[in-house]
Amino acid sequence: MSRLVIVPEDSHEALGAQLLPRLAVIAREADVQNITGLIGAHGITLLDAAAARTGGTLLLWARNGDAAYGVAWQGGGKDLVERAHADAGEGLIARVFGSGRSESAAADGLELSEWSNLPALFSGHIDLMAASPVPVFGSCIAALCIISGPLPDGRLQAPSETASLLARLIEDRLIRMSIGLESA
Repeated sequence: MSRLVIVPEDSHEALGAQLLPRLAVIAREADVQNITGLIGAHGITLLDAAAARTGGTLLLWARNGDAAYGVAWQGGGKDLVERAHADAGEGLIARVFGSGRSESAAADGLELSEWSNLPALFSGHIDLMAASPVPVFGSCIAALCIISGPLPDGRLQAPSETASLLARLIEDRLIRMSIGLESA
């Protein structure tokens, strides 16, 4: 069995070292209005497929100013994009952004109406919520979240694998756009 071995070229190492901090700054500027442009067609396809597999509604939260997060994309046909907001100081979405770790909560510990307008916009009762960070070049630029009504086992799996894959797709797209291989 043969393996592909890639030996980096020394002349490109310095260029890569210069590009990485610039990419990190660009990634931190992602917000509710522009994140779907960073995701690109492959990322939207990934999110659509993940939404079809889940038992709940899939939401992608991004920064919306300094004091809030907003829904930038959703699966399941609900009209929550740019209407659903979450406080940047408290709540499950703020904890995921702040810690960079997946979190989940049931209705009794969720206290959703205290930090989000989601219950007023969502027609069904939200019993469970789980979210995972989307870390791009060292910064959490989004949180991928599943919300659901009651489930038989009372547990909801955080979408960590999908969030991780989405982060890699965004990083790849940013690199390609930065070196001129792709346009926005």
